Amino acid sequence: MNSASYIFFGLLLIPLVVFLGWLLKKDKERSYLGIIVLVAMALIALFAIIKYDSKFMETGPGSRLKSQTPSYR
Repeated sequence: MNSASYIFFGLLLIPLVVFLGWLLKKDKERSYLGIIVLVAMALIALFAIIKYDSKFMETGPGSRLKSQTPSYR
């Protein structure tokens, strides 16, 4: 994973999951449908991130770094 993925996980995904967990905990009816949807969304997002990020890292513009000697002018 590259640094953008770590920023996404650290700043966006983890607080979102914590907030949604807190919101589901405040539910008075104790509906388990919300927990099932939350787990399903997390699994789908995790699968998509792993699959597409690994594909991008293999074939994307940053996959083949061109070695270039520095020019000292």
